[in-house]
Amino acid sequence: MEYVLRVSRKGQVVIPAELRRRFNIKSRVILKVENNEIKIIPFMDLREAFGIDGEGMLKVAKAILADKRRELGLEE
Repeated sequence: MEYVLRVSRKGQVVIPAELRRRFNIKSRVILKVENNEIKIIPFMDLREAFGIDGEGMLKVAKAILADKRRELGLEE
């Protein structure tokens, strides 16, 4: 599947509605550049992804990140 999108003078593009529905894109996406390619990845908030447990999962994710940062700091 391929789409040709128009880029506005401000550098904006519109993701077709069909794709926004298919990938549940609400208000944010991740723009990633790899090997001279641009990828648009749907962004999913942990609170949204885990529903009622979202706040708890957010705390767990932050704790994991803090541990990883400490590990990297020790290795330097």
